[in-house]
Amino acid sequence: MVMLKYKYFAQPINNLGTNRTILYELLLRQWDERQQTWRIPATFEIAPTELIQLLDCAIQELNNHHVSINLTARQFANPDFQVAISHYVQTHLLPRELTVELVATPELSELQQLSVGYRAAGILLAFDDVGSDNLFQQIKMMLPYVNTVKFALQNMRPLGTPTTDAIVSTLKFWFDKAEEQQMLFTFEGIESAADVQLANHLGITRGQGYYFAKPQLPATFMA
Repeated sequence: MVMLKYKYFAQPINNLGTNRTILYELLLRQWDERQQTWRIPATFEIAPTELIQLLDCAIQELNNHHVSINLTARQFANPDFQVAISHYVQTHLLPRELTVELVATPELSELQQLSVGYRAAGILLAFDDVGSDNLFQQIKMMLPYVNTVKFALQNMRPLGTPTTDAIVSTLKFWFDKAEEQQMLFTFEGIESAADVQLANHLGITRGQGYYFAKPQLPATFMA
Protein backbone atom coordinates (compact mmCIF):
# COMPACT_ATOMS: atom_id res chain seq x y z
CA MET A 1 0.00 0.00 0.00
CA VAL A 2 1.38 3.38 -1.04
CA MET A 3 1.51 5.89 1.79
CA LEU A 4 -0.10 9.23 0.96
CA LYS A 5 2.10 12.27 1.25
CA TYR A 6 0.61 15.75 1.45
CA LYS A 7 2.02 19.24 1.32
CA TYR A 8 0.66 22.73 1.12
CA PHE A 9 1.50 24.68 -2.03
CA ALA A 10 1.27 28.47 -1.84
CA GLN A 11 -0.28 31.05 -4.16
CA PRO A 12 0.05 34.77 -3.41
CA ILE A 13 -2.78 37.24 -2.98
CA ASN A 14 -1.36 40.60 -4.00
CA ASN A 15 -2.06 44.26 -3.46
CA LEU A 16 -2.87 45.32 -7.03
CA GLY A 17 -1.51 48.81 -6.48
CA THR A 18 1.92 47.87 -5.14
CA ASN A 19 2.10 44.25 -6.43
CA ARG A 20 3.27 43.22 -2.97
CA THR A 21 2.02 39.98 -1.45
CA ILE A 22 -0.63 40.45 1.24
CA LEU A 23 -0.93 36.77 2.10
CA TYR A 24 -0.55 33.31 0.64
CA GLU A 25 -3.39 30.89 0.06
CA LEU A 26 -2.23 27.40 1.00
CA LEU A 27 -3.57 24.69 -1.31
CA LEU A 28 -3.35 21.00 -0.46
CA ARG A 29 -1.40 18.76 -2.82
CA GLN A 30 -0.75 15.00 -2.75
CA TRP A 31 2.39 13.24 -3.95
CA ASP A 32 1.70 10.80 -6.79
CA GLU A 33 4.32 8.08 -6.47
CA ARG A 34 3.61 6.60 -9.90
CA GLN A 35 3.74 9.87 -11.80
CA GLN A 36 6.42 11.34 -9.50
CA THR A 37 4.57 14.63 -9.22
CA TRP A 38 2.35 16.65 -6.92
CA ARG A 39 -1.34 16.74 -7.81
CA ILE A 40 -4.68 17.87 -6.43
CA PRO A 41 -5.70 15.20 -3.90
CA ALA A 42 -8.65 12.89 -4.32
CA THR A 43 -9.90 13.95 -0.89
CA PHE A 44 -9.27 16.96 1.31
CA GLU A 45 -10.61 15.25 4.44
CA ILE A 46 -7.37 15.07 6.41
CA ALA A 47 -7.25 14.99 10.21
CA PRO A 48 -6.74 18.17 12.27
CA THR A 49 -3.34 17.02 13.56
CA GLU A 50 -2.09 16.46 10.02
CA LEU A 51 -3.49 19.80 8.87
CA ILE A 52 -1.61 21.59 11.65
CA GLN A 53 1.64 19.81 10.77
CA LEU A 54 1.29 20.80 7.11
CA LEU A 55 0.35 24.37 8.04
CA ASP A 56 3.35 24.74 10.34
CA CYS A 57 5.69 23.34 7.70
CA ALA A 58 4.41 25.79 5.07
CA ILE A 59 4.63 28.80 7.38
CA GLN A 60 8.22 27.96 8.27
CA GLU A 61 9.08 28.02 4.56
CA LEU A 62 7.32 31.31 3.72
CA ASN A 63 8.63 34.85 4.04
CA ASN A 64 5.14 36.09 5.01
CA HIS A 65 3.14 34.39 7.75
CA HIS A 66 -0.19 35.82 6.64
CA VAL A 67 -1.82 32.75 5.09
CA SER A 68 -5.21 31.21 4.34
CA ILE A 69 -6.26 27.57 4.39
CA ASN A 70 -9.37 25.85 3.03
CA LEU A 71 -11.68 23.74 5.17
CA THR A 72 -14.41 21.48 3.88
CA ALA A 73 -17.88 21.86 5.36
CA ARG A 74 -17.31 18.68 7.38
CA GLN A 75 -14.00 19.93 8.76
CA PHE A 76 -15.45 23.30 9.70
CA ALA A 77 -18.36 21.65 11.53
CA ASN A 78 -15.95 19.46 13.51
CA PRO A 79 -15.06 21.18 16.83
CA ASP A 80 -11.68 19.39 16.85
CA PHE A 81 -10.57 21.53 13.91
CA GLN A 82 -11.56 24.74 15.67
CA VAL A 83 -9.67 23.72 18.82
CA ALA A 84 -6.54 22.62 16.94
CA ILE A 85 -6.40 25.61 14.60
CA SER A 86 -7.20 28.11 17.35
CA HIS A 87 -4.49 26.68 19.61
CA TYR A 88 -1.93 26.81 16.81
CA VAL A 89 -2.74 30.42 15.98
CA GLN A 90 -2.63 31.51 19.61
CA THR A 91 0.78 29.89 20.12
CA HIS A 92 2.47 30.49 16.75
CA LEU A 93 0.86 33.41 14.91
CA LEU A 94 -0.41 36.92 15.46
CA PRO A 95 -4.12 37.82 15.33
CA ARG A 96 -5.49 38.09 11.77
CA GLU A 97 -2.52 36.24 10.24
CA LEU A 98 -4.62 33.17 9.44
CA THR A 99 -7.76 33.10 7.30
CA VAL A 100 -10.00 30.03 7.06
CA GLU A 101 -11.71 29.84 3.66
CA LEU A 102 -14.98 27.98 3.14
CA VAL A 103 -16.04 26.94 -0.36
CA ALA A 104 -19.09 25.01 0.78
CA THR A 105 -21.00 27.16 3.24
CA PRO A 106 -22.19 25.60 6.51
CA GLU A 107 -25.65 25.88 7.99
CA LEU A 108 -26.34 29.32 9.43
CA SER A 109 -26.65 27.91 12.96
CA GLU A 110 -23.27 26.16 12.61
CA LEU A 111 -21.62 29.31 11.36
CA GLN A 112 -23.10 31.41 14.16
CA GLN A 113 -21.87 28.96 16.78
CA LEU A 114 -18.43 28.08 15.42
CA SER A 115 -17.45 31.53 14.16
CA VAL A 116 -17.34 32.78 17.76
CA GLY A 117 -14.43 30.50 18.63
CA TYR A 118 -12.50 31.13 15.44
CA ARG A 119 -12.82 34.88 15.63
CA ALA A 120 -11.99 34.92 19.36
CA ALA A 121 -8.68 33.30 18.42
CA GLY A 122 -7.98 36.07 15.90
CA ILE A 123 -8.80 33.93 12.87
CA LEU A 124 -10.49 35.52 9.86
CA LEU A 125 -13.26 33.65 8.05
CA ALA A 126 -13.86 33.85 4.30
CA PHE A 127 -16.46 32.65 1.81
CA ASP A 128 -14.90 31.52 -1.46
CA ASP A 129 -16.51 31.42 -4.92
CA VAL A 130 -19.18 34.03 -4.30
CA GLY A 131 -21.26 34.79 -7.38
CA SER A 132 -20.76 31.29 -8.79
CA ASP A 133 -21.01 28.51 -6.20
CA ASN A 134 -22.24 30.76 -3.40
CA LEU A 135 -25.08 33.03 -4.52
CA PHE A 136 -26.19 36.11 -2.61
CA GLN A 137 -29.71 34.94 -1.78
CA GLN A 138 -28.28 31.73 -0.31
CA ILE A 139 -25.64 33.29 1.93
CA LYS A 140 -26.75 36.87 2.63
CA MET A 141 -27.76 36.00 6.21
CA MET A 142 -24.30 34.52 6.83
CA LEU A 143 -22.22 37.48 5.66
CA PRO A 144 -22.14 39.23 9.07
CA TYR A 145 -20.28 36.21 10.45
CA VAL A 146 -17.36 36.28 7.99
CA ASN A 147 -14.60 38.79 7.34
CA THR A 148 -13.95 38.44 3.64
CA VAL A 149 -15.38 37.14 0.36
CA LYS A 150 -13.58 35.89 -2.73
CA PHE A 151 -14.91 36.18 -6.26
CA ALA A 152 -13.49 33.49 -8.57
CA LEU A 153 -13.39 34.79 -12.14
CA GLN A 154 -12.24 31.38 -13.40
CA ASN A 155 -15.59 29.93 -12.34
CA MET A 156 -17.48 32.47 -14.41
CA ARG A 157 -15.79 32.10 -17.80
CA PRO A 158 -13.89 29.49 -19.80
CA LEU A 159 -10.10 29.88 -19.65
CA GLY A 160 -8.85 32.68 -21.87
CA THR A 161 -12.25 33.99 -23.01
CA PRO A 162 -13.26 37.65 -22.68
CA THR A 163 -15.02 38.93 -19.59
CA THR A 164 -18.67 39.66 -20.41
CA ASP A 165 -20.78 42.55 -19.15
CA ALA A 166 -22.78 40.10 -17.04
CA ILE A 167 -19.64 38.88 -15.28
CA VAL A 168 -18.46 42.45 -14.67
CA SER A 169 -21.87 43.31 -13.24
CA THR A 170 -21.73 40.33 -10.86
CA LEU A 171 -18.18 41.19 -9.85
CA LYS A 172 -19.16 44.79 -9.11
CA PHE A 173 -22.22 43.64 -7.16
CA TRP A 174 -20.10 41.52 -4.83
CA PHE A 175 -17.39 44.13 -4.43
CA ASP A 176 -20.00 46.73 -3.54
CA LYS A 177 -21.59 44.34 -1.01
CA ALA A 178 -18.21 43.77 0.59
CA GLU A 179 -17.57 47.50 0.77
CA GLU A 180 -21.00 48.13 2.30
CA GLN A 181 -20.37 45.57 5.04
CA GLN A 182 -16.72 46.61 5.54
CA MET A 183 -15.47 43.19 4.45
CA LEU A 184 -12.25 42.33 2.67
CA PHE A 185 -12.67 41.38 -0.99
CA THR A 186 -10.36 39.28 -3.14
CA PHE A 187 -10.65 39.07 -6.93
CA GLU A 188 -9.23 35.67 -7.89
CA GLY A 189 -8.71 34.09 -11.29
CA ILE A 190 -6.72 37.05 -12.67
CA GLU A 191 -5.04 35.84 -15.84
CA SER A 192 -4.12 38.96 -17.79
CA ALA A 193 -3.30 42.65 -17.65
CA ALA A 194 -6.88 43.27 -18.80
CA ASP A 195 -8.16 41.57 -15.64
CA VAL A 196 -5.92 43.82 -13.55
CA GLN A 197 -7.23 46.87 -15.41
CA LEU A 198 -10.80 45.74 -14.69
CA ALA A 199 -9.99 45.44 -11.00
CA ASN A 200 -8.38 48.88 -10.97
CA HIS A 201 -11.40 50.37 -12.75
CA LEU A 202 -13.74 49.01 -10.07
CA GLY A 203 -11.45 49.99 -7.19
CA ILE A 204 -10.54 46.42 -6.22
CA THR A 205 -7.18 46.24 -4.47
CA ARG A 206 -6.68 42.52 -3.68
CA GLY A 207 -6.02 40.07 -6.51
CA GLN A 208 -4.95 36.47 -7.05
CA GLY A 209 -4.37 34.35 -10.12
CA TYR A 210 -2.01 32.79 -12.65
CA TYR A 211 -1.11 36.28 -13.89
CA PHE A 212 0.94 36.65 -10.70
CA ALA A 213 1.87 33.05 -9.86
CA LYS A 214 0.58 29.51 -9.98
CA PRO A 215 0.52 27.47 -6.75
CA GLN A 216 4.10 26.54 -5.94
CA LEU A 217 6.09 24.95 -3.14
CA PRO A 218 6.34 27.52 -0.34
CA ALA A 219 10.14 27.62 -0.37
CA THR A 220 9.95 29.03 -3.93
CA PHE A 221 8.78 32.35 -2.49
CA MET A 222 11.71 32.63 -0.08
CA ALA A 223 14.06 33.64 -2.90
